[in-house]
Amino acid sequence: MNVLIADNQPLTRTGIIAVLTSFYTNSLNIKEVFTNHELQEALKTFQPSILIIDYDLFDFNDIADLRNIRKAHPLVGILVVSDNKSANAVLKIIDCGITNYIAKTCESTEFMDAFNATLQSKKYFGSEIMDVILEHKTSVKNNAEQGNLTASEIVIVKLITQGLTTKEIASNKNLSFHTIITHRKNIFRKLGINNSSELLMYAMRAGLIDTTEYYI
Repeated sequence: MNVLIADNQPLTRTGIIAVLTSFYTNSLNIKEVFTNHELQEALKTFQPSILIIDYDLFDFNDIADLRNIRKAHPLVGILVVSDNKSANAVLKIIDCGITNYIAKTCESTEFMDAFNATLQSKKYFGSEIMDVILEHKTSVKNNAEQGNLTASEIVIVKLITQGLTTKEIASNKNLSFHTIITHRKNIFRKLGINNSSELLMYAMRAGLIDTTEYYI
């Protein structure tokens, strides 16, 4: 298993490697990178199964660099490990299409839970990050957030954020594929969003989904 660690703090990298090797003996090929240029090269040549990164301290120009990595390497699991626990930071990461985020202050067992969830393409927010999301959610008035969505559209929002495809939603609701497409377009238009990642962020902020599903 190829593991790529992108973090400019030597002690953090050493700690991550120590935890990983204590759980995975002789089965990991670990590479460390310290700059964005090295990261881009490693993503092409090293072909990692998982990228562990502190985007906040890395030499990115802005969050768009991380979003571009997510788009260019959709099969690479990305686990953000950061000291930045602000609601704004968490929502920006979700907006990039990344739903695996833990704090550097977490226990080693939580780190490994997050690591394994990321490898299995499961969503995982650490306990401290989940607290941030929940606190932010309670500060948002649901009525204002939900705007003009109909009851049917809210149900479809929940199904989309659960990972169901348009075909699966159509089958679930006994509706045609094209009807769901129309609902989806209307939802995106009403909320002023462009993709499922933005929809997930909206649904979490509006309290439309059970955020306890996003950590193990």
